[in-house]
Amino acid sequence: MRIAVLSYSHHGRGIAGTVKEMGHEVVAAMDPEPGPRAQLEQEFDCPGFAAAASCLDAVKPDAAIVCGKHVEIPGHVAACVERRVPYLLDKPFADCADRLRPAAQATMAAGLPHALTLPNRGSLLVEKVAQMAADGSLGDLVLYSSRLNNGPPTRYDPTPSHWLNKPALSGGGSWVVESSHGIDTFLQFAGGGPVTVVGGVLANLMHRREVEDTAVGIVRTAAGVTGIIESGFNYPSGTRAGDHFFRFVGSKASVFERYGDHGEPLIEVHTSGGVAITPDIGHGERMRRVIEWGLQAIEAGRIGDPDVMQAVRVLEVQDAVYDHLRASTAAAGPYSLGAPPAR
Repeated sequence: MRIAVLSYSHHGRGIAGTVKEMGHEVVAAMDPEPGPRAQLEQEFDCPGFAAAASCLDAVKPDAAIVCGKHVEIPGHVAACVERRVPYLLDKPFADCADRLRPAAQATMAAGLPHALTLPNRGSLLVEKVAQMAADGSLGDLVLYSSRLNNGPPTRYDPTPSHWLNKPALSGGGSWVVESSHGIDTFLQFAGGGPVTVVGGVLANLMHRREVEDTAVGIVRTAAGVTGIIESGFNYPSGTRAGDHFFRFVGSKASVFERYGDHGEPLIEVHTSGGVAITPDIGHGERMRRVIEWGLQAIEAGRIGDPDVMQAVRVLEVQDAVYDHLRASTAAAGPYSLGAPPAR
């Protein structure tokens, strides 16, 4: 397929590179900033544009990769919908649900093929838990927890993703950047219905920046399933990719994902009969799988699973946690946090 990449960051350049490796052609690049745009033009040997609409109008691609500043992504999606260009949408999707919802609803009303790039969906862990949920061996889910703790916010400063450290553009820090992964997996297995925020914390004690470097959201469903979702920017720079962990506690079994001695992800299934340990695949392979699945759906003229309304649901939970914690002086800080963009 002929693909246009709409914005260098947060992951646009990387996803475009993966798409090219898969045999697709990157025919155009869009970024509002001249520097990142020039990098994309050079790397993919394609024309560059400063706006999504002009990019799509000029090259008429088969599909688009939608990334960029969180406040701008919904506009890129809207440009795709207006021109009926299928798209791959990267997280965090937007800075808040209200900004994405109109473009998401327009996507669904048009039946426009699209997919989300949520790498947890490509993990063997999620496949295993889905299998156990389906065959009854997990039992009823009682508790879910996940931790996604990456390197410090300074890693963004010298890159085209520097705006992630500016709440007026990103919406916040580690919670807006990383929590979508844990929230999506919680929603995938906790069932439908409303989710209530019961606690958590936003902290910037580690790096003392205006974005949070530690975030924990504690939520519950109407059926009583508890989710503890942590995201952070506190892992030591230059070592492993980060500190990542999952726990699914069911009435018949518990499933954990931990690291081995060499940083390899391991799936542990704990039952009354013992413990079974199997390897998982790494982040790069997970991301490649979900990109491939998304492109396959688009090529077949289908809407991927999950669809863009799942992105809205993820953002709704993300927003609810922010609203709950920002309103509490005991839960946020201790240093001043920057204000997010107006909704």
